[in-house]
Amino acid sequence: MSGLVNWGILGYARIARNSLIPAISRATNAHLYGVASRNSAQLPTGEWDKSYPDYASLLADEAIDAVYIPLPNSLHKTWVIRALEAGKHVLCEKPLGLTAEEGNAMHKAAQQHGRILMEAFMYRYTHRMQAVKSVLASGVLGDIRHINATFRFLLNRPGTIKMQPALGGGALYDVGCYPVNFVGMVTQRVPVRCEVLCEMDNGVDTQLSAILQYDDELIANIHCGFNSFGSNFAEIIGTKGLLRIDDTFQDNAGDIWLHTDEGSRAIPVEESDRYLAEVSQFSAAVLKQPAHCLSLEESIRNLQVLDMIRAKMPES
Repeated sequence: MSGLVNWGILGYARIARNSLIPAISRATNAHLYGVASRNSAQLPTGEWDKSYPDYASLLADEAIDAVYIPLPNSLHKTWVIRALEAGKHVLCEKPLGLTAEEGNAMHKAAQQHGRILMEAFMYRYTHRMQAVKSVLASGVLGDIRHINATFRFLLNRPGTIKMQPALGGGALYDVGCYPVNFVGMVTQRVPVRCEVLCEMDNGVDTQLSAILQYDDELIANIHCGFNSFGSNFAEIIGTKGLLRIDDTFQDNAGDIWLHTDEGSRAIPVEESDRYLAEVSQFSAAVLKQPAHCLSLEESIRNLQVLDMIRAKMPES
């Protein structure tokens, strides 16, 4: 393999058009070779080397090294495994699967075929998250007792797959998985108890709050929703201090705030290019160069927490 990873994309989804395709074009170690779509005749020309009329045709092309999968959540397991079986490395949109059982099946396939599989939590590649990790590692917060994380926005696009239960819709899968991942990044483990309140609409959750209790006096709250003005923040509270993180899952510049008995201090955060960093790091791993990839063990732990939350939700 040369110093460039040839990428293919399964589906011309909104996030692929707006975020991943531009990121691949900015990456020095990645090249967008092809895109597959059921409406391939309507794909733009000149932005990549080849268009494919179906996903299987793209996977059969030996020129492609890695694929990005932005398909509906219910299709992740099927096409991740098919891509791995075709010898491709896979970057799959979050959530990796609908259940931990699905995640384990994908993990097994990645091991069997010797390929990299990673869940696309792009916010983990921001300067903001690096600053949060530095504060946690310093011990200045003391013993962590509470985590509160929120991601919500007003969904106003009619006909969106986010409102279709058969496709894995709902606020928890779409944006609630971010707070779950953030809490998991801090705790590194699964809670022992979970309680949930949510609002449902036609079989999907449009607003949800979950309380997660751990085995060491730590309680975490996660909040998500489609039905209100946007909110995106988190706080980590310990016995010695509090860290507030506005715009937790974004990559804009700003400050995070550390509060202790010694006073309050702003920690400046530079603007990041989270999608570029994600693509570049994944491509480096494919090229067998030093890279930071999120582990499948962490993704499966996230899915275990999502399973706990969903078990407490009403049927409709």
